[in-house]
Amino acid sequence: MLRSLVVALVVLTAGCRAHSGATEAPVAAQAPESTPESPVVLVADGELQRVQKRARYIVESEKGAISATDLLLARPDLDRARMNWFFTVPRGNAWYAVFGRFNAQDAFVPAYAYRAPIEFSGEMEDFPVASLPEGMDALARAVSTACERVFQVHGRKQLNPVVVEEDGGITVYVLQGFDDSNLYLLGGDFRFKFSQDGRQKLQELPLHQGLIPVSVAPDADGERPPFSAHAHVLFPGPLETELALVMLYPALGGLFVGAADKDLVYALSPDGTIRAVRLSREQVLRELRPDGTFAPPESLNAEPEPEPGADVVL
Repeated sequence: MLRSLVVALVVLTAGCRAHSGATEAPVAAQAPESTPESPVVLVADGELQRVQKRARYIVESEKGAISATDLLLARPDLDRARMNWFFTVPRGNAWYAVFGRFNAQDAFVPAYAYRAPIEFSGEMEDFPVASLPEGMDALARAVSTACERVFQVHGRKQLNPVVVEEDGGITVYVLQGFDDSNLYLLGGDFRFKFSQDGRQKLQELPLHQGLIPVSVAPDADGERPPFSAHAHVLFPGPLETELALVMLYPALGGLFVGAADKDLVYALSPDGTIRAVRLSREQVLRELRPDGTFAPPESLNAEPEPEPGADVVL
């Protein structure tokens, strides 16, 4: 499967490079010179593992938010005036989804809350707001500041915040939301860092330069595209928000992320696998498996064994 996608991407890249406005005079054929092949610089193993681990966190947070939102919208007593912010966060042995708003005294007042086991964030159940852990005000403050900033930049109100409590502070990812099953939005995402009380913004980092629509609509034959591809400008390798998107929505098939070296792409798969691929050789250089370990080098480009009973043509 990976090989066929790589071949398709090689053809696409070659086709783009074939167009040129320059015209050269014909020259006599010469024997090609032997030149050393330039090395490919890969993202460090530790960074790929960080991306994968954080992507899994984002996926769990989003599953919890989706489950809680479904329960919220089904409430017969739902009062939308009591809420304008929401977030999902793990505390202890549970995930908590909280919906509420700031009052006139600038304090966050939770209106609705849900809780799920830490291992199953998508199994939310109604939870009394009076029993919520402390510190929700700080998280709501960071989320509101982050989402308001992203709205200023992209003008879309459909935003999905992901909260991480780490390093004595608060990290907030803001992802673009969407509800079209044939069109996904990559990009438009930010990563913010805040002080522990959520009042001071310490970092604002755009993860993509703009919004990137990714269509998975079937063609005239009913076939969906097997993968999507885009080139990075801001970062040398894949991002946690990109891998999380592929993991959350397997209909995307996969995502190829181009690096600064045009001969290198990172292939992201719905199971969390990250592969570094050298296009000119159709060669997998590194593979981070779903369990967080790296595949041994000798196994990366081995031809697959034929299935039992399959015909082998020599």
